[in-house]
Amino acid sequence: MMSSSGLDSAISGLQANSTWLDVIGNDISNTNTIGFKSGSVSFANQFSQALSSGSADNASSELGGVDPQSLGTGTRVQSIQTDFSQGTVQSTGVSTDIAIQGNGFLISKSGSSTFLTRAGNLTFDSNGFLVDGSGGMVQGYNASLQYTKTTINSFSSAGGPFGFPFVPAVITNASYQLNTSDPANITNIQINPNVTMPPKASTTMTFQGNLDAFQQATQPGGILNLNPNGLPTLPLGADLDRFQPVIPLNPAVATLAGIGGPVSAATSYAIQQTADFTATQSPIIDGGTNLAGIKLAAGNYAWEQQPPLSPAMQTSETVYDSNGVTREVTVQFYQVNDLGPGGINNANGPNQAAYAWYAFDTTGGQPVSTNNLLGGTGILEGDLETLPNTYSYDEGNPGQIEIGDLIYFNTDGSLASAGGGFGIPPNNPFGLPPTGGFPAPPHIYLPPTNALSPFSPIPTTGAEITQIQLKFGTYGVIGVGQRDGLTGDAQGTYQTVNGVNTYVPDSHATVTQNGYGDGTLQSVSFDQTGTIVGAFSNGQKLNLAQVAMATVENPGGLNNTGTNYFSQSSNSGALQLGLAAQNGFGAIQGSALEGSNVNITVELSSMIVAQRGFDTNARMITVQSDKLQTISQLGQ
Repeated sequence: MMSSSGLDSAISGLQANSTWLDVIGNDISNTNTIGFKSGSVSFANQFSQALSSGSADNASSELGGVDPQSLGTGTRVQSIQTDFSQGTVQSTGVSTDIAIQGNGFLISKSGSSTFLTRAGNLTFDSNGFLVDGSGGMVQGYNASLQYTKTTINSFSSAGGPFGFPFVPAVITNASYQLNTSDPANITNIQINPNVTMPPKASTTMTFQGNLDAFQQATQPGGILNLNPNGLPTLPLGADLDRFQPVIPLNPAVATLAGIGGPVSAATSYAIQQTADFTATQSPIIDGGTNLAGIKLAAGNYAWEQQPPLSPAMQTSETVYDSNGVTREVTVQFYQVNDLGPGGINNANGPNQAAYAWYAFDTTGGQPVSTNNLLGGTGILEGDLETLPNTYSYDEGNPGQIEIGDLIYFNTDGSLASAGGGFGIPPNNPFGLPPTGGFPAPPHIYLPPTNALSPFSPIPTTGAEITQIQLKFGTYGVIGVGQRDGLTGDAQGTYQTVNGVNTYVPDSHATVTQNGYGDGTLQSVSFDQTGTIVGAFSNGQKLNLAQVAMATVENPGGLNNTGTNYFSQSSNSGALQLGLAAQNGFGAIQGSALEGSNVNITVELSSMIVAQRGFDTNARMITVQSDKLQTISQLGQ
């Protein structure tokens, strides 16, 4: 009996090569499909029919071994594998297009089904949802509006705990925060096209520049005295000689709080440096400004008498309050002549260059005056020798210690003081709310709207109190003090003016601040971590959302469900979640798309081979047909 296995083999070969041609045709047709992954075919032989099991050699019969004989029944498609190699990335210029460079998939949801895709042709629908080209909801993390509160210590005329004038003031800050730490937060990405970025109150003013070490030192009147012949030309603040933890308030504390009346001029003193500063001694510390006392003496200070008592330097900067409203802050610097072993008003000029600074609210073009002096400005003096490890100024009377917010410099021009700051020490002898210890950096306060108005700021309406830190640079002794902010170099030059060789000073500074007003969304873009960054009309950028990434243990086990989607199978393994450019996941390239990874040259070559295989097997069917026909005619 003649076997038909040859015909079966030819048919199986025809079928296998036909499948291969189908895969090749599918690949070629998807040459321009975004994120498409090509397929490859593997073949295996069919079950073989054993004709003889063979035998071993027999030495006694002098017979050799005989190999087994089998007859194959053709071939079959063993597997069709998906090639997940990187496709070519091409720039598109479309802000919502993204390409994955490396490992991982985007996660997309359609109804209750979850899919994986490499196709990054994304858009926002009418409701602000981020969707893929098939309309699936792209998954990730959305930013949400968070409120944080900062508590600061302030003075209040209403009094505070234990009868002290220190009352905590709470500052609220609203901002969008993106939390990607919990995979449970993964959801449909949605961005409101009308989203508004909340304003940020200014919290820092950073200075860079130079305060000339010999500002007008050769010219009479160029160096200001703090208390010459009566009323001072620069305010010193309140007298705290009797500052003790006594309940109820004693007159000195009441005066500081603005309860017992203004400060008289007699309580103001000139200051004098009594020793060189060391690394273990705290420089100037700042308390507050008794505005009532200063206003009482309006017209007696340098800024009220310009000209000729003009500041050594003046700089202005626009800042923002908690409502995003702009305010103008002007800071004036006056060089004072009261430091150094030569004593008060040293005729030879200051031994260690020192400047007093004062800040004013000059919003709307209002001139500098006592009435718009900002809280936090000024010098506070008093009996604080009970505070351990503090260094301040001695006015010359036993038991009298003064502190103030001066800027002074080391002999190499580096900054030697923070410029102020009243911080409560760790042992807190007065039982006051802690502020982090000595010294604290200088701050100014913009007008608040609080039930308990702090002592320092000028009362007004419309915004929370705004605390702004003045960053004059990194201070310390020589080698520790830095030149990253204000410096005290003699940068002026000697020039001939009217035939006289005159020193021309060079004091200058630039100021930057970190606040801004509210803004509306203008455009979005993706960074390499898949974060959607919004650009707003206020010039700021904000992280609005971030796409989630996923992979599986065996990508080859994914089901190709069409429309650029893959789904899990029993052999793909569980989803592993992550973020782009982290923990082995690929990076995101914005305004670009990953193209198909089909290699046309390889596909055309494979097509020729598959076509020849198909043709040959078809010819084999013809041969087998002729053979069967011959057999059927033998009995005729």
